[in-house]
Amino acid sequence: MQAPSNADRNIHAIPGVGAAAHVLQGRELEILRVHVQQPALILVDRGTKTVRTSQGLSVHACPAQALVLGGGQTVDFTNAVSEGDHYEARWLVFDPVLLDDPFYRGEAVGKAVPARAVTKVADGLTDAFGRATQALTHCLPAAVARQRLLEVMHWLLEAGVALSAPAVAADISCKVRALIGARPQQDWNAGRVANELAVSQATLRRRLAAEGNSLTELLVDIRMATALTLLQATTQPVSHIALSVGYESPSRFAVRFRQRFGFAPTAVRGHERTL
Repeated sequence: MQAPSNADRNIHAIPGVGAAAHVLQGRELEILRVHVQQPALILVDRGTKTVRTSQGLSVHACPAQALVLGGGQTVDFTNAVSEGDHYEARWLVFDPVLLDDPFYRGEAVGKAVPARAVTKVADGLTDAFGRATQALTHCLPAAVARQRLLEVMHWLLEAGVALSAPAVAADISCKVRALIGARPQQDWNAGRVANELAVSQATLRRRLAAEGNSLTELLVDIRMATALTLLQATTQPVSHIALSVGYESPSRFAVRFRQRFGFAPTAVRGHERTL
């Protein structure tokens, strides 16, 4: 399947179904501690991708190969390129509700993995991936898009791999991630988050601390992870991306981004300008 043109690059999503993206990265980068909220399938077109999970598992995919990632985990990525080339991949992200499909759930028993490389991608999987991407890109009816993503999931089962996602989590950090991730541009503070989650500010802080997190750390991490995805998967200017994750000042955003990832936002697209 031919990848979309640069002019068409955007993140296409249907709530309750999933999302599709065409990722470009202009240089080799190591990206540490990225939280993967939902299960994903990545088809690598150029360069190579390595994923390291928090359990110490390392998986690697070359062009024409794929990586499957389970949801609800934090991983390290390395997107590597040859001299003068770039990294390119296509993503499908699956809403965890799809994993509750009764037939799929029965077939997936014992096959779920945190990360797995698919070194031989069947033509059927490639074709199904294309149809699912088309459904999301063209906003087909959700019921149709759901069936197309389920087809991809069943082709993965044929390769011996099932998607995985955590059970509905009771931990407050996941709830905060979901809340802020849906609207990263909002002016979030402890009072607003506590109100949205129907807890007191003291309870919010205490539960986050018990999980080794703070609201400030989570807010920055969610916003920067969202910005990274937008830099890779869209052609939006850095200044627009800064606004979309809650920063009116592009320079302040660039400082935060570099503090989080160790490189400037523009490095993702292959150059080193600060703004």
